[in-house]
Amino acid sequence: MPTFTYNGIDGTGKFVTGDESGESQGEVVTRLSSIGISVTSIEVKGGPSFKVDLLKFFHWVSTQELKFFYVNLATLIDAGCSLRASLASLADQAENPVFKSVLADINAQIASGKSFSEALGAHPDIFTQLFVSLVKAGEEGGMLDQILLRYATYTENQEKTMSRVRSALVLPAIVMVVAVGVVVGLLTYVFPTFMQLFQGKEDQLPAPTKFVMAISDFIRFQWPMLLGGLFTGGVALWLFLRTRIGWRIFSWIELHAPLFGTLFRKIYIARFSHTLGALVKGGVPALRALRITGGTIPNDYVKDVIDQIHNSVERGGSYTAPMHLNKFLFPSMVTLMISVGETTGKMDYMLQKVGDYFDAEVQETIGAVLSAIEPILTVVMGVIVLTIALSMFLPLFNITKLMK
Repeated sequence: MPTFTYNGIDGTGKFVTGDESGESQGEVVTRLSSIGISVTSIEVKGGPSFKVDLLKFFHWVSTQELKFFYVNLATLIDAGCSLRASLASLADQAENPVFKSVLADINAQIASGKSFSEALGAHPDIFTQLFVSLVKAGEEGGMLDQILLRYATYTENQEKTMSRVRSALVLPAIVMVVAVGVVVGLLTYVFPTFMQLFQGKEDQLPAPTKFVMAISDFIRFQWPMLLGGLFTGGVALWLFLRTRIGWRIFSWIELHAPLFGTLFRKIYIARFSHTLGALVKGGVPALRALRITGGTIPNDYVKDVIDQIHNSVERGGSYTAPMHLNKFLFPSMVTLMISVGETTGKMDYMLQKVGDYFDAEVQETIGAVLSAIEPILTVVMGVIVLTIALSMFLPLFNITKLMK
């Protein structure tokens, strides 16, 4: 059982520190809270801190758990329950040990005098900056329950969009796996078996047959090298994408790739609109809202445009001036709607409309991408199989000479 070192405030207001054993941080925080100690910080004593990280690795907090947390917390607060009582109830009902520990820690921090948003900010791996900022605005405006419900709806819509994108990619992925399996089967079993007819005559075979034979022999006899090369290439690509220049190159490819570039541009416009609209409606200041929105977009080039919008607003300009200069990302229709929102004071409403419109556009684009991918994969698969078939049948056209 690990030992935890904690700092906290007791019932008389004095700062206290000490060591306490327990199965988890949440259990220790709950036990100390029951005797009147509000824990402000807690960590594993000594070296075995990796146990906590390992627990988090195997017990992450899912989007579904967070969505239920937002809705249930909003319902309890709207019903008149205090924030601490609501958090304690939800922590008691949580089945995920990591989430239970996090909620207990948040409750303890609130008891020590911190605001709800400050306590949430101590867990950036669970709660996004967007959510923390909205909660802060909700606390200041006295509409925390409404903010929680809005954010639950927002996360549900975002999850639906990403789920549809993932579902759309399942079929092409399955087709590619089957195609690779068929090709590997042809090259490692069917083709070598057929080529036994020409054993000892390899130097007289046509060039296409020699080429396919070389590939077949490499897959059959050098497969450890092939797997090692694929693994090394995958690791090298992963490390390259973690660099600044590597990610910028990937960001450019993502926006300009055939078929998928249009899809990703529409996804980012929808996310930009929904996120900025939710923040503006929640009362978050414009400049901070733009900074937070930029943090939710993983593409560097889209972030650059959002930074330009931020700088324009900071100088007293409009949202739409930088958009006019980046029509590749923001079509004229988007710029016009946001401009109308600025003029009429209904920015949140127009952003929501833009987001809804591009959510529908994403669905249509997914259908178009699927319709284009299927024949492309069929043609590619046909060319590969035809090449293998020709390499097998070409020697038959000159079989008499080869058999001499």
